Amino acid sequence: MNTKLFKSLAREWRLYYAMKNLQGAALDEAVNLQMDKNMDKPDFIKKEKNYSHWAKRKDRFYPTLVTHDVIPAGVYETREDSDGNTYLREIAFPSDELVLIPGTPVAYVLQEIEEFWGREEFFRELGLIYKRGILFYGPAGCGKTSIIRMLSTEIIKRGGIVLSITDIDHDQDILLKLREVEPGRPVMCIFEDIEKLLENKETESDTLSFLDGEKQIGNVIYVGTTNKPDILEERVMKRPGRFDLVIGLNPPVPEARRAYMQRLFKNHVTPEQMDNMVAETDGLGMAHLRELAVAMLAFQHSFDDTVKRLKGNVKEVFRMSKVGDKSVSTGFTLGFVKEKKQA
Repeated sequence: MNTKLFKSLAREWRLYYAMKNLQGAALDEAVNLQMDKNMDKPDFIKKEKNYSHWAKRKDRFYPTLVTHDVIPAGVYETREDSDGNTYLREIAFPSDELVLIPGTPVAYVLQEIEEFWGREEFFRELGLIYKRGILFYGPAGCGKTSIIRMLSTEIIKRGGIVLSITDIDHDQDILLKLREVEPGRPVMCIFEDIEKLLENKETESDTLSFLDGEKQIGNVIYVGTTNKPDILEERVMKRPGRFDLVIGLNPPVPEARRAYMQRLFKNHVTPEQMDNMVAETDGLGMAHLRELAVAMLAFQHSFDDTVKRLKGNVKEVFRMSKVGDKSVSTGFTLGFVKEKKQA
């Protein structure tokens, strides 16, 4: 290697490691990407800049990379680097193609959220923290995750930040810092399977404090999901200020099953076959319908055998509200409704 180039590289790496303790993994990743990109260029140090701004910390100034006044709209999670610095990392939700189907509460919840964003002055006048909590409950496969994805997409469209809650201490810390930098930024916090945080005594009090404790932030919507609403009833649902709007997700209505299966099966079944499939899949969730399509189209399994298998896997330990005098309702319900056991 050219001696001059070697010395330049060594100097750059010394500066890099000196800065690493100050700026953590975000800088680590950015510098690595830039150096990998330009390693085949002998004069890359002259052409490319590793430092373009000054970061001020108290009375000190440090050379740094590009700084941002605001974080780009998107979905994030908190991480901690090897030096104990907490940072935000943008993530992508892994998911199949999202389809807005009939009988889901997406439109209703979006309207509620839009109205909330327009009520800040009312909250301020009453001296209340400007926040809203929404909890979705229902059996596995009823579409909770898909609804969360759709709501996140809408929040991002309006320039908001979505934070996936995975570590209460780090998440709360980063939100407090976010509010210092961007006091008015719309934020949605997602608690998927929130019962897991409440089953652990060490995280239960921190989670409840996160929702309505002294370190709360304003201009935020908390969205939680759970498959076990019965264990949350006393600690979460009956405590004002944690989750204000509770929505039960039931097996999809016939129109929803038809819309979803038509998208999955396309031209692989006749209209008559589709009519039969809609009628025979009553009580199955979206995840079951997805597996039905996979089993039939990818593995050539029969419709009847697959439906029988899927219905055998459906647990009815916790049911939703009734429609009239019929069995189990479909679509969604508002509030926490615990069905009485049949005699």
